[in-house]
Amino acid sequence: MTKLPQPTVQEPTPGLVFELMIGPIRMAVLKTALEMEMADILAREHDPQVIAKTLGVDTDETNLVYFLDAMTALGFAKKQAGQYVNTPFAESYLRKNSPTYFGGLVENLSRMQHHNLDRIPELIRQGPAKVEKQDKLDGEEKWKNSVRHLASYQKAGMAEWVADQVASAPEFPSMRRMLDLGCGPGIMCMTVVSRHPSMKGALCDLPPVMEVAREEIAAAGLEDRISTIDGDYNEVDFGKGYDLIWASHTLYYTKDLDAMFARIHEALTPNGVFITLHEGLTNERTQPADLVLSRLSLALEGQDVSFEQGELASHLPGAGFTSVETKILELPLGPVEMIIARKQG
Repeated sequence: MTKLPQPTVQEPTPGLVFELMIGPIRMAVLKTALEMEMADILAREHDPQVIAKTLGVDTDETNLVYFLDAMTALGFAKKQAGQYVNTPFAESYLRKNSPTYFGGLVENLSRMQHHNLDRIPELIRQGPAKVEKQDKLDGEEKWKNSVRHLASYQKAGMAEWVADQVASAPEFPSMRRMLDLGCGPGIMCMTVVSRHPSMKGALCDLPPVMEVAREEIAAAGLEDRISTIDGDYNEVDFGKGYDLIWASHTLYYTKDLDAMFARIHEALTPNGVFITLHEGLTNERTQPADLVLSRLSLALEGQDVSFEQGELASHLPGAGFTSVETKILELPLGPVEMIIARKQG
């Protein structure tokens, strides 16, 4: 396998300091907009006086206008002649009745990414503190509370993007069975299956996660094409005879990568394809910067789950895969490695 190039890191400029200072303000505006359901209000009311009355008699109209201006500055609203309306972004991601509403996702991710930031010196000196049950990344409690929010993310373009990638594989027209390993709400598998006239899919994840996945299957009317497998993928029998096995941002919880990849290889048909999508840290685990920083809080509490670039691919030949191809692709969360491994070259 060809070694992938390391990205060039630009030296920061003094302006970085001022940019960083704005970051918490942006987050505060987003959280406040979600908490006060401002996008839902702006869908009905546009005049600040009326908006103030909607919020309550004690609303300060002057400060409301300052906040609405800040929403506009961030692209959440448009302002014209003193009136405010939602932008398409707000309509899609900030309204509670939208299928791609990001409120729960923001709450969940900010808890993971921000909850240790006020005690970094303490954690540096004393080491990782105890992680509460609901915050353990490999626990059922965590994913029971998170999976519905992941559905919004997958519906917001991610599932269609995945389906585009899978459909571009030369084997796609002849594929008949797909397994989504660690599927979350299963939207990605359902979208791939919907692109194929005869493919059937199977979803495998923890029991609380599969409860939500079955709701999504029913909502999509795909009960006759999508089956479910409840259990920890390290232990459960996820079957055989798959033309495609997909695993996206889930292999962090694999207890033994070599054993898992051997099982995946065995579960594929002779011409089967395994595709996995995860980040790959570079430059001695210091890049991409956004990924390293977003996972700092988790790492400081002993939950560093990130893979290095090439780490996953290095295990695949030993599992029997004869062809391993890696692509670096850009997603909203940053660059990722898409690894395409074929049972036969």
